[in-house]
Amino acid sequence: MLSFKAKLDVTPTATKNQNIFSKKVKSQELAYHMKLKSMTASVKILTTSTLDSSPSIILVSPNGHRTLIGCGEGCQRSFLESSSDRVRSVNQVCLTHIDFSSTGGLPGMILTSADAAQASQDSGSGTLDGSNNKRDEVAGTLKIIGPNGTKDYIHSLRHFMKRDRFPLTVYEGEYEYIAKEGHGIVSRYTKGKKRKHCSDNDDDGADDMGMFSVKTVPMTQRINILSSSSDTNIKEIGVTSFIFKTTPIKGKFQVETAKKIGIPPGPLYSQLKQGQTITFTHPTSGEIIEVTPDEVLEKGNNGVTVILIYCPDDYVFEQIRRSSAFQPFQNASDTSLELVIHYTPKTIFQSAHYQEWINLFSIDVKHMTLHPMNRSMFTGGNESLDGTPFRSAILGAIQRSMIHSKIFPNPLDSVDKEDQTADNEMHIESENCLSIINARSQLEYTIIPIAKKGTVTLSSPALQTQSLIDKTKESGAVDAASDILESICEDDDNVASSQGSFIFTGTGSAIPCKHRNVTGMYLEMSNEKGMLLDCGEGTIGQLIRCWKSERKSDISSRMLNIKAAWISHPHADHHLGLIRLLSERNAIAISDAKSEEVIDPLVLVASNSVFRFLEEYALVDPSISSSYIPVDCIETIPGKKHDAINLLNKYLGLTNLISVPVSHCYQSFGVVLDGTSFGRLVYSGDCRPSDRLVAIGKGADLLVHEATFEDGMEEEAILKKHSTVGEALIVAKRMNAKACILTHFSQRYPRIPPNDSVLPFPVAFAFDYMHVTPANITTAAILTPSLRMLYPEDDNETNDDSTKALEAAKRKLSTPGMFANSALCT
Repeated sequence: MLSFKAKLDVTPTATKNQNIFSKKVKSQELAYHMKLKSMTASVKILTTSTLDSSPSIILVSPNGHRTLIGCGEGCQRSFLESSSDRVRSVNQVCLTHIDFSSTGGLPGMILTSADAAQASQDSGSGTLDGSNNKRDEVAGTLKIIGPNGTKDYIHSLRHFMKRDRFPLTVYEGEYEYIAKEGHGIVSRYTKGKKRKHCSDNDDDGADDMGMFSVKTVPMTQRINILSSSSDTNIKEIGVTSFIFKTTPIKGKFQVETAKKIGIPPGPLYSQLKQGQTITFTHPTSGEIIEVTPDEVLEKGNNGVTVILIYCPDDYVFEQIRRSSAFQPFQNASDTSLELVIHYTPKTIFQSAHYQEWINLFSIDVKHMTLHPMNRSMFTGGNESLDGTPFRSAILGAIQRSMIHSKIFPNPLDSVDKEDQTADNEMHIESENCLSIINARSQLEYTIIPIAKKGTVTLSSPALQTQSLIDKTKESGAVDAASDILESICEDDDNVASSQGSFIFTGTGSAIPCKHRNVTGMYLEMSNEKGMLLDCGEGTIGQLIRCWKSERKSDISSRMLNIKAAWISHPHADHHLGLIRLLSERNAIAISDAKSEEVIDPLVLVASNSVFRFLEEYALVDPSISSSYIPVDCIETIPGKKHDAINLLNKYLGLTNLISVPVSHCYQSFGVVLDGTSFGRLVYSGDCRPSDRLVAIGKGADLLVHEATFEDGMEEEAILKKHSTVGEALIVAKRMNAKACILTHFSQRYPRIPPNDSVLPFPVAFAFDYMHVTPANITTAAILTPSLRMLYPEDDNETNDDSTKALEAAKRKLSTPGMFANSALCT
């Protein structure tokens, strides 16, 4: 189907084919405008603050244009849980501040959007004639608006992210865009030539008609940061609030009134709707009559305004209180204000001075609270863990917990609980009679049409865990698992955490999947200290949820017990979670600054590209300053001695860490660890089967190997430099590994990829939240048949067409000399 980036001004002298194309486009345009008439403008809450998500809001404009406010970790993954929103539907991203909770998911969002735009162009929808002809044009674009420092942040991403054909338009600090009136046709994939030559001030074209106007209200925030001497000092960073306003809303055209006046239907109706005064000859009396728009149009309004207040502390609030930007809405000079969203800690919102300030708004204004996460959410207590946007993953984990509750722990407090957030009051009336709405995931507040303005709907149902339990039992998986466990006489006491453990926080590949997070693993030693092997976006949220499910309250201590991290390669899905890890550890260190305990910086073993990114990022978000000791993977390859092993031995008991170059992308490594609770542990990272890794990891007690593709997809595995299930198992066999766990599955396999191999060692398939120990790896492996019963073959969700992908891989591999210039590691 043709997209609306195609030109609509085909001339009458066009060829026959062009005329056919013109008719198609006009038909699509008419259908699109018909759709616009029924569309609404609204505020949708995509996510709120939970252990594994941060606040994100979708602002839907009257023309369907979508603005995303906040793009924290896991944001693009949460889109998969929405029935009506997709990443590619977002045209604009607004950032209130720069840290993991606001920008942690933005690199992934950009990559996914760029790939979607490129796929659209490559498939033919990017060309006027619908062909697959390549054009040297831009596939699409994305506007990003944020506080001072946003451009530097985007620039820092170049160290691991490159999408030349997908330019970003970035604005920071003080910014205002006035939207044009009317409805415009919006397409993320607008013809490249049109976008290519737009200047910074040329973003008010026809495509932008019907959008929200945007105005930033920039502020500065003072934050405490750690210095290299472990002292704290203060630094100012940029933050911003936003004012969004629709274009004026015209009143409804009164057809019956027009008929009584005698106006003939047709172009005159359109002119009146557009605000033009008309004259016509009355069909009966012959009198010339003049009609003004107000005679046939209901009264409209000057637009509807939504304000988002970002107020992290009292220092920012004093700037907000003095700001002239909000005063017109408080002294009634601008009556368009409908909704104020308060993105501020609950303690600030409930304070007397804040309540006094919001009382200056009209009593008719609605207020919505969107409180950020505070430290008490994971430092202790019995706070609700529900409200996570990753419902599919949680429900799958609950099912697996019925198979074996220690290997597959339930990530919620209890499977008997429904979604506890359902019990929370959504509407509250404050003491001063203000109407307050507690933001909830999937909540929608309607702004347009006027008749439905203020309507609040909630599309996210309760988890309904009881029905899930019943379904799991009916599958026969629980009984099958029980029979298996009885046959081996497993003793649960052998699964003690004192042996050390291995927690999988993410087992999927780069493309987001509802059922699996991107790569991350936590290796805990017998002394309860540990290290991360890769740390993709969302790793820390998943890990904290695992810890909370163990009923251990001192999460802060466990965060500080993460003594090291090893990153396999500089792809975003393997290292973006480092920002939250470093930020959280520093925040704990600052809050505990009065204690005499010294907080050890993280030993970070990674490639030079990762360090260059972190160094530049820290200039914009100093919350990660002085938080790690950099160790280049090159310094840990075979034959090199590195001082970091002394620290790793002191903290974790490791006797050796060897990074092994493998074939994937530039600066890709596998790792061999000696002295773990499992003995010799080998992790492949992302790679093709590696002879070098086999040789150095010989005799591994546990091999964790990527298995992105199923057997039979070797061509695509070669093309993308990944491994199939069968290839990974051959590596394990050649390495004489005592046990193997497969991970990093393509989004094609959200559950268990097919495999019929029979091997002399246990092979387990990893899942998110999976928790293995040296004693239960065999149990995890033999439970695979019962796990398969949870996921029938015909129920496996597929996010792409594997047949087309395989055919494309074969075509590319048939190109002579394709790998002639590639330096492949083996």
